[in-house]
Amino acid sequence: MAERVPTGITELDNMLGGGFLPKRNILVTGGPGTGKTTFCMEFLYRGAEQFNEKGLFVSLEEKQDRLVDNLSQGLDWDLRKHIEGGAIVMVTVENFSWEHLADTLQAYITRHGVKRVVIDSLTLLKMNTKDPFEFRRNFIGLMGFLDNLDCTTIVTAESNFMTREKASYSLEEFIVDGVIVLYNLPIKNERRRALEILKMRGVKHSNSMFPFKITESGVVVYQEEII
Repeated sequence: MAERVPTGITELDNMLGGGFLPKRNILVTGGPGTGKTTFCMEFLYRGAEQFNEKGLFVSLEEKQDRLVDNLSQGLDWDLRKHIEGGAIVMVTVENFSWEHLADTLQAYITRHGVKRVVIDSLTLLKMNTKDPFEFRRNFIGLMGFLDNLDCTTIVTAESNFMTREKASYSLEEFIVDGVIVLYNLPIKNERRRALEILKMRGVKHSNSMFPFKITESGVVVYQEEII
């Protein structure tokens, strides 16, 4: 079997046959409240905690302290230990330009030996690039740029659909190597989170949609239940 980058989310790694392929770009998309930030931070946290791999979280909006405070509510991770120890680096890019983003990524990845990257979010990248053609050109360039930096990258995106039947996709889903969709489905009188692997190049993966919960220890996917 090809070398893998485990997410550390046991059930998801089972669905992926062991994890992501190295140096691939993965899009994690979902609506509000689907758990995108927790999912992505767990990828970095498990990398530091279990696999001795350094991680980088690049935010285009939220400050480090606020993000860590929010994640500390209800999770028993010691994120601050890894941040203070340098295993997880968190950066906010305030003065956005594609060149500045690329320079920031390269500087931190090479300086700190980063192997896992999260960019939050694709939606804000779009908002900062008014011309759709320019956005696509720059996004393709950024993904190619990251391919050469020996790291595995997750990019988040907001979706405006709540169910699989109403899903619509943009060019970005076709550019990246993999797409994981998170849902917050209305079922009877409550909402239930669910996850599916929409695509993953080079990986034989599950095509089913499974429910998941965010517990004190992180994301738990229930493979015995199919939605």
